[in-house]
Amino acid sequence: LWRGTGKTMSEIVYRPNSDVEPLSENGPENADQVRNDKLIEELRGMGAFEDPEKNVVRENALDKVEHIVFEWVKELSDRKGIEFTDATKRKACKVVPFGSYCMGVHSSDSDIDVLCIVPLHIDRGDFFAEVPALLGQADGIEKIHCVPDAFVPVIKFECDGVDVDLSMARMPDTELPDDLDICLDDHIKGIKDPKDLTCLNGPRVTLEILHRVPNVDSFLMLLRCLKLWARRRGIYSNIVGFPGGVAWAIMGVKVCQLYPNMIPSQLLEKFFFLYKNWNFGNAILTTPLDECKAPPGAVFMQSWDPQRMPPNQWRPMSVITPTYPAANSTFNSSHSTLWVIQQEIAAAHTLAQAFNGGKGPISALFEPCDFFKLYSNYVQVQVCSAVEEGLKGWYSYIESQLRKLVEKLEMDHSAGLKAAHPCTRHFGPHAEAGTGPGGSERWLVLFYIGLKFDNEAVKQLKEAGQSVNLTGPVAEFLQIIDTDSYDSNDISVKVVKRKMIPSWVRDGYYAGHSAGPAGATQKRKLEEAGAGRSASTADADTPETAKRAKD
Repeated sequence: LWRGTGKTMSEIVYRPNSDVEPLSENGPENADQVRNDKLIEELRGMGAFEDPEKNVVRENALDKVEHIVFEWVKELSDRKGIEFTDATKRKACKVVPFGSYCMGVHSSDSDIDVLCIVPLHIDRGDFFAEVPALLGQADGIEKIHCVPDAFVPVIKFECDGVDVDLSMARMPDTELPDDLDICLDDHIKGIKDPKDLTCLNGPRVTLEILHRVPNVDSFLMLLRCLKLWARRRGIYSNIVGFPGGVAWAIMGVKVCQLYPNMIPSQLLEKFFFLYKNWNFGNAILTTPLDECKAPPGAVFMQSWDPQRMPPNQWRPMSVITPTYPAANSTFNSSHSTLWVIQQEIAAAHTLAQAFNGGKGPISALFEPCDFFKLYSNYVQVQVCSAVEEGLKGWYSYIESQLRKLVEKLEMDHSAGLKAAHPCTRHFGPHAEAGTGPGGSERWLVLFYIGLKFDNEAVKQLKEAGQSVNLTGPVAEFLQIIDTDSYDSNDISVKVVKRKMIPSWVRDGYYAGHSAGPAGATQKRKLEEAGAGRSASTADADTPETAKRAKD
């Protein structure tokens, strides 16, 4: 699990958070141990642990990727006049897995986040120009998709059925040092490109998280519980505004620091208790900010600092990463997604209390939600393309913009909304015959946002002689969509009643409930599932449809 990092579990030394005092140092009693065993048994039954055979496939896939990248770095170095001998070849490249796989809390449908650390003479342009072609030549590697302009530039692909996100970071030397420890600030002092530091931050955050918990084993089991719960409840997707894996992990670290001697079944209840009562106007920090400052000589990067942030830059949630540069891992959050999270946490606390009190099964906590029964009305965002191959980049781009539609909906008074609840799944690609130009086939992907109306706000609108109207926020959203970069594609947005949702969407959604720990496997960190169990339905009238298509 620690290949490439230079770490073993015994080397993960606890670094206490000097800003936090434990709320309780009590440990478990015999009854707690019994319940903890039941919890772990339930997790196994729900597929939260990957079976050994699939894990071997995952290890072999990582070996294959490591070999391809390693040979590419050596060959490109030769072309640039830098030779690595047999004695120095291990200094040419280091491949470091991070995230859930590195921590061993991955499930059967998890991807692998991999960072390729290379010397300074290996250029990022070379990485994106040459590596995708090499991957495409290898047996078992397909669905290659490059995202060079992302916040973390990445090559996404599937290797022997395992999703892989491959990024690259350069160290400021012609060869990698023998004692390279990416956790140490000394090794980032000479890095000049902020993108290199951004990419390094993935494994640096992963390992720092482990250093900040008093009991790594208890934390990892808690995290496994949280990931399963959040996925099944449809609140695990950074891209649409819910916490992703890093944010849920940091929130779990905070609980472990406050209750250092408790075991996972106890920590799970304390997690829901803490965040049920948390004032989310306050940031969630697991490391003193003084310990997240830039080391001397390091490239300057904007770091999260509440003293320097104007009020309009505060987000509804602030879950802060524990290394330089400190960042808000829930930057994409909205008031709507926070509202859904709070409903879910409150419901989960009741269920966890019942389990620990011997009054209910733990399985109730992990029941999948039913997003398409939560609301009466939904915003349906449809993206289309004449060819399936042209759809991938288009719908991925639209998905990255959905949180902006959520924000515009919740900010517009005329919408009369309490919350706009995005589904963490997309549906499609789906072929529709005879709906394209000249009766041709058309490919589409659908996204949904549940509408929770504020009854009082709707009443006030009616008393003022107005009706609920979403046209304004939808039009503003369509204005920011870049259709010029995606030829022969279009997008339409409309509000639909529950009964108008296509049967193929419903079929795909419900099939996902029984297809593994997170539901049906869809690509990577979108981490699909349904939505919040405590949200109620709404019955306000639907507004008119807004549409914009590229000619």
